[in-house]
Amino acid sequence: MAWRRALAAGVLPLSRRVALVPWTLAHDGRSLFASIYARHGWSGVARVDAPTGQVTRIRRFAKPLTDQADGAFDGRWLVWNEYHSLEDSFADFNTFAWDSRSGAVTQVGGAQRGPDGAFYVSPWREPDVRKGIATWVQGSGRGGVGDVHVYDLAHRRDLVAHAGHPQGSFLVDGPLVVWPESAAPGAFTKMRAFDPASGREVPAPPALRSLRGISGLATNGHALAFPSARFKSLWVAPSLSAAPRPVVTTRGLDTVDNSVQIGGRYVGFGIQPRTFLGDAKLGRYLQLSHGGWTRVDRRSLVLLRATGSKEWGALAPIVFIPLRKLPPIPACG
Repeated sequence: MAWRRALAAGVLPLSRRVALVPWTLAHDGRSLFASIYARHGWSGVARVDAPTGQVTRIRRFAKPLTDQADGAFDGRWLVWNEYHSLEDSFADFNTFAWDSRSGAVTQVGGAQRGPDGAFYVSPWREPDVRKGIATWVQGSGRGGVGDVHVYDLAHRRDLVAHAGHPQGSFLVDGPLVVWPESAAPGAFTKMRAFDPASGREVPAPPALRSLRGISGLATNGHALAFPSARFKSLWVAPSLSAAPRPVVTTRGLDTVDNSVQIGGRYVGFGIQPRTFLGDAKLGRYLQLSHGGWTRVDRRSLVLLRATGSKEWGALAPIVFIPLRKLPPIPACG
């Protein structure tokens, strides 16, 4: 009952005239970033204050019927990919950065076209940002060839840290840029790392070095959570120096999907069509909803009971809860 009351109390006060798709938190315990779709009026990337529903517009979508966004925020800089195609979304995109201090929006990257005019395919993963350093992978050739971009936002300097066959890159504390890469076709990926301060490739942190064939890895910079290579279990490493360990194992045909999130002690994950929240410290978890997904950081939780449709109101209700207001997860969760 306590959890039902908490989820009911956290429903955002949003207008029924818009559809909202949150994709990252602002790490302030009260706001998030989202794509807004309005039947009549402004659609685009915005910051939403959860208690009031107040919207700060950041960038308008040129084509709301097809444009989508996903990205990350480091406390000052918001960096996101704006995808322009529902059929070929990971090929056709631009990468933007918003400075929350000045309000300026800058394009920092974007998909490249080959000689035939078609976009090179880029891997699935939104750009990441930490301490003013952004990273993403951009397709630069056929057959999965791509470049790992490392961008200094304050100085507007873009560096290709690696060219090869990388999957999506992300950042951990340091900051260090990390990405999975396969040494040969069909071989499991292993983690590689780059230090922006020295401009050199370095060994991956201990918690990442032994990982092979992992996708859908989530990190808050110093803790990790990810589904196993065969998606049959959920693994957590509480720090970059700790060995990952399994915390949830599925049975039968159930699998842990790629929606894993981690923020402090809490881990959001999906065993579709169900959405769960786990407490890594207590070793407990419970089902939040039937369908949807989560976003979680050290201060707040967002639960999206989504249908996957942009029909107006189809994505409601959206729940936003400060973590300090969460009741304990029961032992039988």
